[in-house]
Amino acid sequence: MIPSKLILAPMDGVIDAPMRRVLTSSCRYDYCESEFVRVSGQCVTSSRLLSMVPELRCGGVTAAGTPVYVQILGQEPEICAASAELACRLGAPGIDLNFGCPARQVNKSGGGAALLKDPDLMHGICCRVRDVVPAGIPLTAKMRLGWDSSDRCLELAEQIWSAGVDALCVHGRTREDGYATGTVRWDLIARIREACPVPVIANGDVFDRASAMECSRITGCDSLMLARGAVSLPNLADVIRLDAEPFSYRRMVEAVVAFTEAFREYSPDRDPFPRVKQFLSYLRGYYNAMVSLNIFRRVCACGSLAEALSLLQSSTAEADQLEPEA
Repeated sequence: MIPSKLILAPMDGVIDAPMRRVLTSSCRYDYCESEFVRVSGQCVTSSRLLSMVPELRCGGVTAAGTPVYVQILGQEPEICAASAELACRLGAPGIDLNFGCPARQVNKSGGGAALLKDPDLMHGICCRVRDVVPAGIPLTAKMRLGWDSSDRCLELAEQIWSAGVDALCVHGRTREDGYATGTVRWDLIARIREACPVPVIANGDVFDRASAMECSRITGCDSLMLARGAVSLPNLADVIRLDAEPFSYRRMVEAVVAFTEAFREYSPDRDPFPRVKQFLSYLRGYYNAMVSLNIFRRVCACGSLAEALSLLQSSTAEADQLEPEA
């Protein structure tokens, strides 16, 4: 089953505004979500929202016209609601609530996946945010299957959908699972989808067209959220939806250059090289076999961004002679 809707995930520290620009320009996503906006103690400020989600200055969409939902992460219903209301006033086309982040620092303060241990509070947050988000603006939420067990995944999901969200995204792992290989449970997402009265978005271990179709088949979900796979293959959404050819090595290099330019535009006072190396660490999973001489390692060992980009671009001639591996 080919999914009909593909959503770009909110990966904190990875899929920020420059990355959203590059990935949504490389292929079509139905919408994407911002990195989580952490709120605790007081409502987020307008300046903070506009800094984290600069697309709000441009109608709430990326340069390609892809809507950017603002993701709120917090554990205080009133503060989450006030922050969501402000985001809507600033032009957010949608609001998402984060009940899935496994980061220790976030969980330590009671946010993200830690809320799965307090279903009543999670429900209260959803209800309060639903009260303030206008009916014409979608409210979604993202959860994991549980904290250290998936036994109560249906109960947890019900706490969210019964609060009036428009859609529920389920990452098919518990917080304890982290992102460990072999731990994703698409079958449990299927159980949630069967019980849930609103659309369920499946998330977890979709890296190519085959895994997308298998995930849709097992879960019964026609909407998928793409995360690590989307950064590893910049046109993954079109590969899945249209059976398009994966970006060539040369197109991948162009995406890295485009990311560099976007990063400089959004953060002119910061060095883009660390983020470029992070991008390459994802890309190497697909593209490393297309060139010899450990090109990704050599690029990351360069002393400057200019040197790294020059070396990366010089490797395209070799890659052009080779067929990409599936």
